[in-house]
Amino acid sequence: MTARTPGIIHVPGGGTHHGQPDRAAGFCYVNDAALGILEWLDHGLTNILYVDIDAHHGDGVEQAFADDTRVFTLSIHEAGRWPFTGTTHGPAHANYPLPPGATDTDMLAILDHAIRPLAARLAPQAIMLQFGADAIEEDPLSRLAMSNQAHWSVLRALMHAAPRFILLGGGGYNPWSVARCWAGAWGVLNGHTPPDRLPPPAETILRALTLNRAAGRNPPEHWFTTLADTPREAPLRPETAALLS
Repeated sequence: MTARTPGIIHVPGGGTHHGQPDRAAGFCYVNDAALGILEWLDHGLTNILYVDIDAHHGDGVEQAFADDTRVFTLSIHEAGRWPFTGTTHGPAHANYPLPPGATDTDMLAILDHAIRPLAARLAPQAIMLQFGADAIEEDPLSRLAMSNQAHWSVLRALMHAAPRFILLGGGGYNPWSVARCWAGAWGVLNGHTPPDRLPPPAETILRALTLNRAAGRNPPEHWFTTLADTPREAPLRPETAALLS
């Protein structure tokens, strides 16, 4: 899916960042992110930035380019969660494992003090952003507590930071969180502001979704009628501050 701005591509079905060269991993069979980066390299690019904000460490992509200084991988994920990797920094990778309960405040601190400076220093020829929605508070497979506004802030910061930009999907196990986050992302890419209330056709789609977990039993009304979450802010977690010290 091509956004209105030249050089920007949106692939919500992508982001299968755990796939390994010889096997599937997690829910990921083929690592499309790694294959896309390899394609950029085959076309002569030598300075690529991969950023991953899924709740789970982007281990497959980091491992694929661990020995290739043409690709810098950065992952922000929940500490202590499967695949139980992503705790180290290296010459061409950085990891920011956030504590359970981390909010927009934590993500925006990482954005301002790690992601933006890195993108400015590298001045990459291309950026790929994995946009897993499972860091949003209502997701059943993580314990992070962000709103979709945090995701959109990262997107706004990176989408024009290189002449080539690809936005992938990724994890997300609450269908309302995924639909609202990724639809809003398409809006960000195309310069749209989410309406205060969605039009009836969009509301009909959201009301038809189901989730056989606790969060799906009594979904709040705003999951059907809006895209934008209320920002979720709290004091910066000490663990996050320590990552930036």
